[in-house]
Amino acid sequence: MKISIITICYNNENDIRHTIESVVNQTHPNIEYIIVDGASKDNTMAIVYEYKDKISKIISELDKGLYDAINKGIKNATGDIVGLIHAGDKLYDNCVIEKIAKHFKENDIEALYGHSQVINSENRVVRINQSPPFTKSLFKKGWFPSHQSFYAKQELFQQYGLYNLKYRIAADYELLLRFLYFNNVKVSLLDEFIVKFSLGGMSTQSMKNIVNLNKECITAWKDNGMAIPFHTIPMKFLRKIPQFVKAKLL
Repeated sequence: MKISIITICYNNENDIRHTIESVVNQTHPNIEYIIVDGASKDNTMAIVYEYKDKISKIISELDKGLYDAINKGIKNATGDIVGLIHAGDKLYDNCVIEKIAKHFKENDIEALYGHSQVINSENRVVRINQSPPFTKSLFKKGWFPSHQSFYAKQELFQQYGLYNLKYRIAADYELLLRFLYFNNVKVSLLDEFIVKFSLGGMSTQSMKNIVNLNKECITAWKDNGMAIPFHTIPMKFLRKIPQFVKAKLL
């Protein structure tokens, strides 16, 4: 089973190396690794080309933002399964892609998701996101899978579409909502940690971004033909409290 992994980057010279190494050191033998760079102005691409023999495709050109870059990667992917790991983030361990392939082979599914951790600049875990087994009602309760723990069959993007560039911050939320809630994609929890996120993604960089993110989440429901339940946004915030508590108990 070929698994395509896409890394998007832009001016990530300080953290692209550990992202790349988390992919190229995987035990799964059939990985197509695609890096999509937004025409970085720093040393990012010099570092990327150090690993050119282990990278299937390198694209470096101007784009319309991170979701446009992801879409480029998906359009260039030829694997059976597609997943993401952004510059600055890392796959949880060297065996995780092998576990993902095994889960697809052993289950009648079209997509899967798993658990994630958020780490700070000192490599300390500050949030632990352990996802529950899937039911559609979870979306109404403010849950959705960690974006980079989500792996899907390539054909789903052809059937249900790519990331919607209308959304500046929440295109990942809209795509997962569209796939899993409104189109009933067959999805399963892989009860494993899949990714370590670096603290400080775009959606949480400022209060303004947090407000805009939730506005876009409301629009995502509307664009898919349904009003968001009144309790969904408050429950999104409440769900994060236990994640911080779990990290404190480590």
